[in-house]
Amino acid sequence: MSEVKFKTAVFEGPLDLLLHLITKNKVSIYDIPIAEITEQYFEYLSECEAMDIELSSEFAVMAAQLLLIKSRMLLPKEAEEEEDPRAELVDRLEEYRRYKAVSEEFDKMQHAMDESVFKEPEKLDIPKVVVQNKPMKPEALYAAFMTVMERNLAKKPLTPKSFGGIIGEKKVSVPHQSRFVMNVLKKKGSVPFEALFDGMYTRSELVAAFMAVLELIRDGHMVVIENEEELICRRCDDFDGYNDSSEDG
Repeated sequence: MSEVKFKTAVFEGPLDLLLHLITKNKVSIYDIPIAEITEQYFEYLSECEAMDIELSSEFAVMAAQLLLIKSRMLLPKEAEEEEDPRAELVDRLEEYRRYKAVSEEFDKMQHAMDESVFKEPEKLDIPKVVVQNKPMKPEALYAAFMTVMERNLAKKPLTPKSFGGIIGEKKVSVPHQSRFVMNVLKKKGSVPFEALFDGMYTRSELVAAFMAVLELIRDGHMVVIENEEELICRRCDDFDGYNDSSEDG
């Protein structure tokens, strides 16, 4: 085994020194030549003492442990010896080696960050948009729907009592219309209330769509607001509409 020169290197601790010796001597951490490594360990301690380099008490504790392991290795081996005297030291070295590898990786990342240059965020003068929206009243929503019914059916506004018979027909389901409404809002963001009923020319379509709007508002998936005497519908989340196990008529 070649002679190891330290040149008064400073190590973080006794395990760091032992790993250095194992690496320099090109030996396995799982088969440490304890006699040679112990001798070189004490040579380093003597060199530090000669150079008046102060070492922590951990180095002295490790020196005592190495001598103990060395003495146990020199004793005659019994047939049923429990374990290798070096086993505990090997475990500590392996754990320290993993810790050191992670620390070195973090150091590399830190150096890489130190060499990076980041641009300071620019202050953008974004004009504040003030939207004055009036709270939507149920009466306004009902009146708007009556207007839609009158326009699309070219009839007199329906009374609330007539809704029961219409919905009972189940020609178009409420869940079907809720999916249609949410799809319109997903594509356009916000639309006038009347636009939700474009292309609907039957009572069942219109009433089911209106019931769908009420359920979506109730469950917080959409909102209707008054903006400049107009009702505007807006989507509140990523809800795609209610599921319906039955087939739409």
